[in-house]
Amino acid sequence: MSVYYDLYETPDLAKSGEKQPLHARVVLKGSYTAEEFMKQVVMCQHVAHAQLVGVLDAVANELKDLLLNGFSVELGEIGYVSLSLSVDKKVLNPKEIRSPSISLKDINIRINRQFKKDIENRIELQRFHSPLRVKNPLDEGRCLLRLNKFLEEHPCINRRDYAMLVGKTKKQALQDINAFIEQGILKKYGVGRSVVYIKG
Repeated sequence: MSVYYDLYETPDLAKSGEKQPLHARVVLKGSYTAEEFMKQVVMCQHVAHAQLVGVLDAVANELKDLLLNGFSVELGEIGYVSLSLSVDKKVLNPKEIRSPSISLKDINIRINRQFKKDIENRIELQRFHSPLRVKNPLDEGRCLLRLNKFLEEHPCINRRDYAMLVGKTKKQALQDINAFIEQGILKKYGVGRSVVYIKG
């Protein structure tokens, strides 16, 4: 399984007018909710669901308490969690500092070096043109040709696969799919995140 990435030109912050070097960004395939993540752990790591829910709740509660007491906390192989603070921009002199001038800026996670190394050693990268960059998406006819070809080889398609197939955003893909359903080209099958589309 690969991690998709795309290349983007770095913004010219100095406004030099010179061509900027490219930088890579991961093209996300989606996201996991907490419940979906727990189901994945239960299925792959053979842990009881109720036990996992209890452990995660206990970890979250203890983590909050320790952070609120001024500790940095190590979370096993993942890394360290700590707080960072911000100072009101109006304060220029340390003598002017008052408690309301200081507030929570962020909760930081510093990833353990070994955890990062394990990911680095196993990662497989694949170039992919992100549909979020599309300026001139394919017209309906060309999209339909690609869809029909896909459905000749596969029994169904989901929204994400359709978006990747025709190079459109998720929103654009859903608009196309709804139009194809109205025209009787596709039929919706399933519910929630398991929805797929089959030939009408």
